[in-house]
Formats: sequence, C-alpha cells, structure tokens
Amino acid sequence: MDLDCRQTCDDISSYKGILNALDIGVILYDPQGSMKLTNKVALSILPDLGEHLSKYSNLISFIFDHSLDYSEQNHLVSSSVQRDSSDIFNEIICINESRYYTVHMIEQDNRDIIVELIDISDIKNRTDSILSLDKDKRTLTKAIQSSEKGIFVAENRGNKEIVFTNRAINKFFDNRNYDWAGLPVEEFLSTQFAHDWGDIQKILDQSGQGYFWKTIDKNSTEKQWLRLNLFVESHGNQENLIISFISDETKNKMQENQLLQNQKLEALGKLSGGIAHDFNNILAIIDGYIRLSENALQRGETITENIVRIKQAVARGSGLTKQLLTFGKHRVKENELIDVCSQVKEIEVFLKPLLGAEISLKIEIMDSPCLVKSNTDSISQIIMNLVINSRDAMTEGGEITIRVRDNFKNGQTYVVLEIQDNGSGIPAEILSKIFDPFFTTKEQGKGTGLGLSMVYGVVQQLEGIIDVSSVIAQGTVFTIQIPMTQGEVMIDFVESVESPNSNLSGKTILVAEDEDDLLVIISMILEDWGMHVLKAKNGNEALAIQDEYDGHIDFLFTDIVMPELGGLKLAELIKEVRPETHILFMSGYPARGDACNINLPKNVFLMAKPIDPHALNKYLIKYLSGSDEILAPQATIWKN
Repeated sequence: MDLDCRQTCDDISSYKGILNALDIGVILYDPQGSMKLTNKVALSILPDLGEHLSKYSNLISFIFDHSLDYSEQNHLVSSSVQRDSSDIFNEIICINESRYYTVHMIEQDNRDIIVELIDISDIKNRTDSILSLDKDKRTLTKAIQSSEKGIFVAENRGNKEIVFTNRAINKFFDNRNYDWAGLPVEEFLSTQFAHDWGDIQKILDQSGQGYFWKTIDKNSTEKQWLRLNLFVESHGNQENLIISFISDETKNKMQENQLLQNQKLEALGKLSGGIAHDFNNILAIIDGYIRLSENALQRGETITENIVRIKQAVARGSGLTKQLLTFGKHRVKENELIDVCSQVKEIEVFLKPLLGAEISLKIEIMDSPCLVKSNTDSISQIIMNLVINSRDAMTEGGEITIRVRDNFKNGQTYVVLEIQDNGSGIPAEILSKIFDPFFTTKEQGKGTGLGLSMVYGVVQQLEGIIDVSSVIAQGTVFTIQIPMTQGEVMIDFVESVESPNSNLSGKTILVAEDEDDLLVIISMILEDWGMHVLKAKNGNEALAIQDEYDGHIDFLFTDIVMPELGGLKLAELIKEVRPETHILFMSGYPARGDACNINLPKNVFLMAKPIDPHALNKYLIKYLSGSDEILAPQATIWKN
C-alpha cells in the first residue's frame, strides 16, 4: 500500500471503509510510536493490537520474537513484496505455528509509519517444500538407499511406470543390478504379488492404500514373509503418485508363531490335570481287567470279554496321545484339506478338562465331511480360543455348543463353525473392539487380549468371515464361515476286519524295533501268520542281518526313531541292495514324525503305535497284490 506522505490523520480516517475492505492488514503509527489507525484484517491477525501492541516498540518486539531465521525468509521477502528506499524493513513472522505473514514497514514523509501484514502461508509452504526437496535431496536419497525396507515410487502420466527404487528392492527379489526404472508398475506387482493382484489393481485404479503379503520358500523348512504397503495418491485423473514400501516381516511372523505356540503350551499346562486323570483311568481299566483275567484263568473261565475291554482302553489311550501330539506339534503343513467335523470330534477330548464339571459341552456336526483348505493347528486354535472365551463368560456354569454346518451364498459353499454359550454376554459398546489386539475386559494378569485377535487373524488367513452376536445375560454366538473345498482327505482309515488273513505264510519280513517288548510282540503276531521274521534291535543290526541272509526279504517293517541308525536311513540303504523289498514304517508319533523333527519322504506307509494287527495284515496282503488302495486302519500314506 502506498499513501501520500502529505495525508493527515483526518484524511486517513475518512478512508476507514476502504481500509477495512482490503485483504491485507494495515496499521498506522505516529512519529511518537503510538497507533493511530488499524483495519479489521490487522486486528484478526494480531488480536492484541489494542491492548499490548498499540505502541510501535511493542510491535517491533513482537515481530522479532516471532520472526523466522534470515535463511528461511530471505527468498520469500523478495518474491512477495517490492522494496523501495522508504522501506524500514521486511520480516516474515509465524503466528500460532501455522500461519506466516510478511511485515512490511514504510516510513512516510511526515514520519508516520505504515505497517502492512500480508498472509503468505500458502507461498511459504510451497516454497519450503521445493527448497527442502532440493536442499535435502542427497541426504534423503542416501537415507532411502540405506533403508532395509524396499521402496519404489511410480507415477501415472498415462502409463504407470516406476521412476525410483532403492537397493533393498533388488535384495528382496534377487535382482542385484536390475534397473527397475521405466518398468510398468502393474507388471511388477502382478508378478511379485500375484495372489493379491485383484485387490492391488483396485487400489491402483481407485486410489487409497492397503497392505499385502508374499511368502517365499527359502528352503524346505524356512520361509520369508514380505509385506507390501501400497499408497496411491490421486492428483487428478492422469496424475497418480504410487508409493510402496516392502518390508521383511519374517522375524515378526516368527514371533507371532512363537506367541501362538506359547499360548498353546499354556493351554496344555491347564490340560495336564485332565489328561493325567484320563490316563490314570485308562491304566486302572487295563490293570483291573488283567487282574480279573488272571483270576478267571485260575478258575478255568473265558477271558474274551476282558480282552475286548483291554483293547478298547488301549485304543482310547492311543487316541488321547495322538490328539495330544497333534495339538502340541511345532510344525504343520500348509494348505492341507481338513475335515472340520472330524477336527471338532478330535479336539473334544481336550475341551472337556478345560471346561470343568460346571460347564457342559454339546457337539452338533454334520454326518458328511466339511472340508476346508487349512491345517489342524489353525482349526484347533480357533475352537480352543473361542471355547475358552465362552468358558470365562460363564462363571456360574452353563452350556457351550459347537456346531458345524454348510451354507451356500453368492455362488460359494461355506463351512460354518459356530461356538455358542449362554454366559453373561458382551456389552454392545465393546462388541466392535473384541477383535482388537490386547483388548481385554479381564483383570490384570487374567488375560493378554490376544486370543480373539488371533482368531480373527487366522480366519482372515483362511479367507473366511467371522461374526459375533451377543445378548446380555443370555449369551454369545461366534459364527465363522470358511470356503468349502472339494477333495479327499488323507486320514486314518477306520475299517476293521474280523480275523487276520493267513495268505502271508512263507513270506519273509525284517522287523527293526529298539523296544524289546514291542519287538517280541510284533514278531509273535507275524509268526502266527506263518511269516519268517528277522528281528533287529536297531538299524545297524538290521543291516547286518540282511547282509547275512541269502533269501528274499519281502518286507522291511521299521521304527522311524532308533539309536545308532534310524529307520529312514535304514530304509534308504536297504533299497539300494534290495530294491524289491517293500518298506513299511511305524512310529510312536501318530500320523507323522514332526515331534522328533523328521520329515517323511513322499508316498510312504506309516502306522502309528500301538500296531493294529488287523490293519497290518490287510495292508500286507494288498501290498503283495499290487494294489495302491489304503485299507488299513491307523495307516496313513503321507504325501508331502
């Protein structure tokens, strides 16, 4: 603003309306430093003008207290105002840490001082961004290049092309010297994150953000988890900025898995009392019927019924150990076909000891298999956490119901798993928070707040949906829907036969078992079928026996875990010298040898101890006939 120096104060007063219409702040001080005039904009910028800044000296102090450094304002002063010989000074001040103003002071001929306040916040912010990018470009580039996270930036100017990547991108994708610049971002993401490409494409097309996972098999036992954080910022139809961060989350994933394992071990600790109770009952049954049999034999009575009861108790104990090892194993196969109905029945034995006598458990499942692509650990984890959650909501007892059914909607069949209780219910105000990590309504030390969040995460990994409904004082229902999968499950076959077939007479079998009593029992069973049995207490002894034996050996039946030389290596060596010998494995670890860190080769026959003679007999007959059909109970063809 430029006023004629000959204007008087009365002249200026006549222009108050004009001054108030200006979009800049104006203050007029007389030669003695007293404020003569100000407009509305100046008062809005400096509300304290009337009380504290009416003196020119106070204004000067205020300006220097709020002034920016010279290096920050030099380029702005020259670009926002014009200087001339009458200028006293130009400063830039910051008020309320967000608004920036130039303060332009002009001395008039009559020595009055006019102060102009011009809002340059937008100019300052834009200029700061440009200068900061230019000034810190090298430092920023070094920081980005040294980041352990992979970073790439792409622009959409008609074609979405990558314009920058850091070194970590090459490390993640094993392309040490590859130049990603110019590569279409859609080609890169659709290749490296193919599993989530549909969802990624939606973000690229519509803007927004999201994160996605990629799993890389480093070797047969190790995996690497990469997480993609994708941000798409839209500046118009043709000017999208795409920024992505790729991080190695393997350590976090392993810690998460360890947390799950610790939770499982905690549950096992709680189960120990109930398990011990069941095992003591089983041992008492076996011991009791043995004593009854001894007395019956002395009296010349039959003991057939007692033997049946003993066999039933043994089967019960075998099932208990099988479920204990299945629940406690450290490693699981991914993407197995799991029958949810069977899984519910199998885990039932663990749930009852956890619930106690005050809470009853009701199971309602379908007769037909309900197959999902998962693993036993995931389904067990879901059921265990939800049942424990329901138990804690029923301090005075009640009933928990587990249901499994199917549901068809939107062209997809789902397996529906429901956990219902008649406990205290969940208040409506916290119902939306129950799946949040570390959220818990339990008192300190009674819960971690991770159980339900883990359930939510597992369901998401299974591409399922979880819902919850609750009524105070009536109970809660958790409903989980997982896409149903077609196929066949490799499970223990339950067919039985009435009596062993004796067509094995004259066949030779080499049995390797380090437990003396088991070696005797198995050998006697095989000899009763007329087989010629070669007995070995370990792998080395078995090798020596077969080396000295001149005849044909039809079968090798070996324990997996033995001292000196294990069953897997023994089988490998036997196959080299006797390729016609059929190999059968047995183990005290039901279904597989994970608990002892053994990976079985593909398509091998494994029987869980205790050995069912009917199962073994029927399988041997089928094996000799050339049939691949699995008919033996307790027998599993394990396929990696």
